[in-house]
Amino acid sequence: MNPWDFVTWLSSILLAGSAIVIFGFFTRDARSILDRDMHGHDEEAKDSSSSRTTPENTRPTPPQDLPQ
Repeated sequence: MNPWDFVTWLSSILLAGSAIVIFGFFTRDARSILDRDMHGHDEEAKDSSSSRTTPENTRPTPPQDLPQ
């Protein structure tokens, strides 16, 4: 076997191994993000309903007089 063949196979194995590790990290984080979104969606909706603007508090404030 040519030494470059060995380097090629070793590089391919390392590349595949790192891809598997990265995919593992991705699935772990994606699962926690999806679980948080599914469980926190109702709580977030309650919080955002209280911060909605009503017609009374959407009126623009009058401009302040600038010092001359």
